[in-house]
Amino acid sequence: MKRKFLRLFLAIVIVSLPVFALEIDVWLTGLTNEQLRIVSEVTENDFTSKTGINVNFMVFTVSDTETKLLLAAASGEGPDIAGSGPLFLPELGLRGALIDLSTLPDFDEIYSRANPRLYRSLQYQGLTFGIPHDSTITTAYIRDDIFASLGLSAPKTWLEVKQILPKLQAQGSSMLMQFRLTEILYADVNMFMWQRGADDYTPDLSRSGYDSPECIEAFKEYLEFYTLYKIPSEIPALQGFIDGSLAMVFQYSTFHQNLMNAAPQILGKWSLAQVPGTETAGRLDRTANAGGQAIGIFANSTKKAEAWEFIKWFTSDPIQVTIANRIINEIPGSFYMPANRAAIMMMDMDKETLTLFCDALEEGSRSIYGLVAPRNRRRYLQMAVQRCILQGEDPEKSIRQAANEHNAEIEKKQIEYDRFIKKLLEAK
Repeated sequence: MKRKFLRLFLAIVIVSLPVFALEIDVWLTGLTNEQLRIVSEVTENDFTSKTGINVNFMVFTVSDTETKLLLAAASGEGPDIAGSGPLFLPELGLRGALIDLSTLPDFDEIYSRANPRLYRSLQYQGLTFGIPHDSTITTAYIRDDIFASLGLSAPKTWLEVKQILPKLQAQGSSMLMQFRLTEILYADVNMFMWQRGADDYTPDLSRSGYDSPECIEAFKEYLEFYTLYKIPSEIPALQGFIDGSLAMVFQYSTFHQNLMNAAPQILGKWSLAQVPGTETAGRLDRTANAGGQAIGIFANSTKKAEAWEFIKWFTSDPIQVTIANRIINEIPGSFYMPANRAAIMMMDMDKETLTLFCDALEEGSRSIYGLVAPRNRRRYLQMAVQRCILQGEDPEKSIRQAANEHNAEIEKKQIEYDRFIKKLLEAK
């Protein structure tokens, strides 16, 4: 009798072990504690209850993420799923720390959920190291009352912006680029580049694109707003927009919720528009910078199948909508926007606003990933801009210097990454 009971007990324990042991570690970036609470609750109530897979979340600040993930990759003790700003994931992936997701089942369906241009910063030579799980898009915020008082309407092109700026400045107002003179100003420069058909790299990613004629012209036009039109680089966007010293600012979609909650005194006095564009061959190109976070799977994970199930669940329309609506409704001033139109349009917000975000996102883009670490490429452009604005250097000379620095680093990285890339492509 005792032996039969022991066998029964052991059978129950063995059957139960996978249930108790089935858990994955997920590291995310940039969520607040309140946002993480919501993500955790949704995960436990839906994903865990349906699959039996427990999820242990950790969240890092944007500034800490790269260091944490590099240490995890070096030690071989990373999480199952890693979240980051998108440009960093391929850097880990090419070194073998993340897997190529395109080899996994149902990849095409998961891939199709987001704008293909959001994957420019997540892929290299057909290898895909991350899936977008949220998004944001640069749009124009306009003080309609100030514009109307001067008989102005929202500009559709940068030429129109140049025409209205003197009128705004004569009344003590101006406009603000999104990233001013910070290291992230590359995103502002990219906007001008893309609208002229230029890019950070040549199409084959073997050389810098900074010295192309289109890029040089885009760089000059961007700089003119600081050197010729003297737009500010220090005014905080929210404060300046509220007090009217900024009649037009370019910001991510999160700025909308900031205004709705922090500036009731100007409700009805401002509106949204897509960023101004550049006319080329009779077509108005309004490509803007799209941001957001992405998630990939660590190569040393022993639970890749479970990790992929979580990614498929987490990026699905119903879950993205649930998370977005709870964050908006439960945390005043907070915002979470999914990476695809279907989910965005189901959010608990004004449909006209959501439609504009979707239209802008579909025309938006992310920086393309090349072998040069994003932090280096950002520095080349930041230094080029600052040399022109602060030291009066010739724009063409400055951007060509950035191209030379970029090319030198590309050549080094091609040698450094060669064996990694060959190994990954052979395994594909």
